Amino acid sequence: MIRAPLIALAAALAAAPALANDTEAEIALGGLIFEANDQISMDSEDLFISAELVRVRYTYTNHSSAPITLLVAFPLPAVPLPGQEPDWIEAAYPDWEQTIGMETRVNGKVVGLMRLDIAKVAGVDVDKRLKELGWPARHWEDKGFAARLNALPDDEKYALTAEGLLAMDEDEPGKVRPFWSVETSYVRTQTFPPGVPITVEHRYTPMVGGTVASALDRDIRGEALDPDSEYITRYCVDEAFVRGYDRKRYNADGSRNDNVFPVENWIGYTLSPGANWRGPIKRFRLTVDKGYPDRLVSLCMDGIRKIGPTRFEVVKTNYEPSHDLNVLIVTLAPTEGGQ
Repeated sequence: MIRAPLIALAAALAAAPALANDTEAEIALGGLIFEANDQISMDSEDLFISAELVRVRYTYTNHSSAPITLLVAFPLPAVPLPGQEPDWIEAAYPDWEQTIGMETRVNGKVVGLMRLDIAKVAGVDVDKRLKELGWPARHWEDKGFAARLNALPDDEKYALTAEGLLAMDEDEPGKVRPFWSVETSYVRTQTFPPGVPITVEHRYTPMVGGTVASALDRDIRGEALDPDSEYITRYCVDEAFVRGYDRKRYNADGSRNDNVFPVENWIGYTLSPGANWRGPIKRFRLTVDKGYPDRLVSLCMDGIRKIGPTRFEVVKTNYEPSHDLNVLIVTLAPTEGGQ
């Protein structure tokens, strides 16, 4: 949760940059995070997730006798992956503001959010240090920055690497890369009147990660289904899911059906901030829509049930999220003439 750093940076909001160029690999966009306050309860959260749309509606109540004004942050995941080449980063990170089309409403009225970028190394704010060095936080947007880094004397490279700002290239001795990430938040202030519930809603097009191919094919699945693999720990893929995959991917004689090929999509949502309120979420409802009936879907959430050809739902009372949400959708798409 974002607390003191946002308070300290609130005065800088007017100067916060409006540019973006973020990741399309897999984005865990999440609900509005407020500073912790034991006077405000989250009465309900109604969350809908699909590959085309995420929408969420919260209801909050201020239980104190006076208005409470807090800093609100809509957090995006840190980007880029530390150590990646600038060209790779630029290709992989389109503009957030042009891509997700985020809309936020409070009590039905559209509100604006301001952007704040914070450079970090291992969770530590390094913005001030980068400014001292004259380095851009969003380094992949500076075409000449990589060359300037690698023109530094070797002793400076080693010192900055020891500081954690740079990483040595294992394949090219003497070459270095930036090793910080940038955490972006859209922020605003929110006043909660005493005793009056308020509703916060937002909707956006999610950044959907994906791959054409799947490690679930029989000849390569091996470690992919180990207990500590991402398929298990991140998406809770179970035997029923694998059987469903095999029915679509393989013929009755066990041979691979080359008239279809697997496409994986991944959607992330930052669910855990819902645990930062006065008491648990009184009523939580999640709906996941896989889009087409023949798609497979898996996520780590107990109590989920099918409510339609493409939709799944879970409803919980007094819910305290313990982890973020990750959804795996697999499509066995038809090929033209086989693979």
